[in-house]
Amino acid sequence: MRRQDDALIRGLPSAPQALNRAAAHAAACAVAIWAAAMTLFSSAMPVFVAELIFACTAFFTLAGFARLRPRPAFGTANGITLFRSALIAVLAGHAIETPDSDDAAWWVAVALAGTALLLDGVDGWMARRSRTASAFGARFDMEVDALAALVLSILLWQSGRMGAWILLIGLLRYLFVLAGWTFAAMRRPLPPSQRRRVVCALQGALLAACLVPDWPAEVAPVLGAFALTMTSVSFLIDTTWLIRRRRDPA
Repeated sequence: MRRQDDALIRGLPSAPQALNRAAAHAAACAVAIWAAAMTLFSSAMPVFVAELIFACTAFFTLAGFARLRPRPAFGTANGITLFRSALIAVLAGHAIETPDSDDAAWWVAVALAGTALLLDGVDGWMARRSRTASAFGARFDMEVDALAALVLSILLWQSGRMGAWILLIGLLRYLFVLAGWTFAAMRRPLPPSQRRRVVCALQGALLAACLVPDWPAEVAPVLGAFALTMTSVSFLIDTTWLIRRRRDPA
């Protein structure tokens, strides 16, 4: 009770208030997803998938936020990241109801992916500007990036523009996490890396570019192959760094 009173005196939200505001952000995004999906899709399944993916994302986000002690305000930056996950959930609906090759819905998918990509820079900038950057926000942002890569790679595979090999781009992050659960050496925290940030941004831009419907048939596979190579090399560098330090003190 004293912590809540102190927070209110300082003009900051109490722990329950912060969690309630985060839940309100999630509820607003869920409504926006429903409205967008009902407009874009002609069947119930892509609407259901979009809402399910966002519900899972919101659940784990709110559960992680609820465990923070002390619990800060959810913040505009995290709200933007949550909205990014909503855009990606709608993109997942496109993977279920894939448009025809000449359908204008592909431009909607490009717009969704491009907006999510642009907001990926905005949420970090907002966190630094408002001095609300945190380990939680950084992890949340990273997991949304991983979800975006997985959804985009599935959408490109489902479209027939490239083979199942493109799924590796979306799976690499989760294989890396699985390796951490299996091998102790892979659980060591990685140092901050500008290379990792650049690769993530370029990967998203290339995958979004592959969605453009007017490219010649051979362009998308080339862009996808470059994105896969770049991402694989980045993960290989991190994996090698961890293995070489497996005997070092944690």
